[in-house]
Amino acid sequence: MLLSVANLKKSFGADKVLTGVTFRMEPREKVALVGRNGCGKTTLLKLLTKQYEPDGGSVSFGRGVKIGYLRQEGAVGPNRTVLQEAQVAQEERLQLQARLDALEERLAKGDANQEDLDEYALVHEHFLEAEGYSTERDVRVVLNRMGFDDSEFEKPTSKLSGGEKTRLGLARLLLEEPDLLILDEPTNHLDLQATEWLERWVVGYHGAVLLVSHDRTFLEATAGRVLEMRNGAVTAWPGPFLKYLDLKRESDLRQAVVAKQQAAQIAKMDEYVRRFMNSQRTAQARGRQKLMNRLIESRIDAPKKDSGMKAGFAATKRSGDIVVDCKKLSLGFGDTSLLKDFDWTVRYGERWGVIGENGAGKSTLLKAVLGMLEPQSGSARLGAGVAAGYFAQDAETLDPEMSPLDLMVWECDLNPDVARNLLGRFLLEGDDVFRPIRTLSGGEKNKLSLARLTVLNPNLLVLDEPTNHLDMASREALAQVLREFAGTLVLVSHDRWLLGETADHILDIRHSGPVIFPGGYTDYRRRSGQAVVATAVTSAASAIVDQPQLSPHALSKEIQRIERLVQDTELEVARLEGTIEALERQLADLRPTDDVLALTRRHAELQEALAGSLSAWEEQSTRLERLRAHRPG
Repeated sequence: MLLSVANLKKSFGADKVLTGVTFRMEPREKVALVGRNGCGKTTLLKLLTKQYEPDGGSVSFGRGVKIGYLRQEGAVGPNRTVLQEAQVAQEERLQLQARLDALEERLAKGDANQEDLDEYALVHEHFLEAEGYSTERDVRVVLNRMGFDDSEFEKPTSKLSGGEKTRLGLARLLLEEPDLLILDEPTNHLDLQATEWLERWVVGYHGAVLLVSHDRTFLEATAGRVLEMRNGAVTAWPGPFLKYLDLKRESDLRQAVVAKQQAAQIAKMDEYVRRFMNSQRTAQARGRQKLMNRLIESRIDAPKKDSGMKAGFAATKRSGDIVVDCKKLSLGFGDTSLLKDFDWTVRYGERWGVIGENGAGKSTLLKAVLGMLEPQSGSARLGAGVAAGYFAQDAETLDPEMSPLDLMVWECDLNPDVARNLLGRFLLEGDDVFRPIRTLSGGEKNKLSLARLTVLNPNLLVLDEPTNHLDMASREALAQVLREFAGTLVLVSHDRWLLGETADHILDIRHSGPVIFPGGYTDYRRRSGQAVVATAVTSAASAIVDQPQLSPHALSKEIQRIERLVQDTELEVARLEGTIEALERQLADLRPTDDVLALTRRHAELQEALAGSLSAWEEQSTRLERLRAHRPG
């Protein structure tokens, strides 16, 4: 047993949040904790991590269990660099490495005595058990996967954004490798590549993981069991996640049928009691009344359907055929270039999913298109008759001191009754409509932004990460709204399920250059997995996957560039093969002074580098063949 929770209760004043939570977790289990926003998931996590004391019940861990917890707002140390903060997770291994280095220096100088030799043997054994030789490499690999470039390793943590701090906190936890890893919305600030890497890591992790997430695709890939929190209690369901959804649906249907049958029986008995209680059949009526009361005490209630957003857009005026037109657009800041000579056209009625690495320029492109940012060169404009509605990431366009009601009344010109009714449809009710926006949760701010958009009634929706902080039911409601929207959609998102539901074109913005795909997200990812997707374009125009749209001059320059890459990669492959061959000869004929462990480790690193170079050569060669096939004549 790793974790046992028994009849856990917690209240805040008169508000009963947890009324009796009971479940168990075993070692190496991957468990999803799901439920609507505000149902008590975060309260439960704070009880598990001893940040709160329960009002009743118990939380028990197995002996020696080490816990790691990633909060939604994960804090990092203020006086460290990015690399130092990540290395905190591996201080023990780093200390062992430092001691080994000191002992090896004494051995090399001939100053070592027998005690030094004995200590070296013991420390070296502990170091190998902790896999110490991979420490530095692991730290850097995990930081890279979490979106930190090598050039950012010395950046002070005090200068990181909120999203960067969350990603660094996640990297540190992954390196700590606790027995139970508790992740609260871990994908909120990750791009798609990092999310997919984290999925694979979680599945292969040797410890247990408790996942709180509204990312449906992430849970489908990782969760082996599901805990559903509802009405202050937890129900355990077998996984995987899709099986849980099917079983839950079937259970709700059965429960509704039984509840309907019981209600009919109770109504029939009640009618009999009322009719015959003071008649010749009084005895029978009293008997029926006892049966009815027992049935009422044990009756099953029909499953309550959680209230969801009731959003929608009214009919809107049609724009011109060209909605967004970018020509030779270059974007960047100072010496940092994000996009170079980028051509992109969005036509009326298209649904574009914009994906890509963090920091590659997705949000910057949206701001340039909307006229909020001047390009370095080229142009980005909206077409004729376009009325754009913009959803900014993290609600940055909302006045934090206004209340939701004031925003809808003064900015959207609604009367207070209409405004309150609209906010209620987006689950902003009661006193929440009078609170300053800065006091709202992330999900509440997002719902307010969406409510404002419906009033503006745009024919172009430009949405930048609209699902951050939204629960699964709200994401499904948003997907339905976007499917029914009659205008044009440009959606930046890392929610793969939402992209699959809404997008019919994909723009993948990478640091190496953009890739355009004339199809949906699911097809794009499938073809990417088959290595069919073209490499990113860095020349004068962007390429459509498998359909290059380059001028003859630009095509010739791109062919020359790829030819040089192929030649350079071939030279690198030859160099690595020669180095590996020489190293293998040395391993086959070892000298007494040779460090076998170091040589073996070097051999593994070279093999890994060779595999990467061969993969790059294959991708570049395939790209070159496609480009040559489109050369005139």
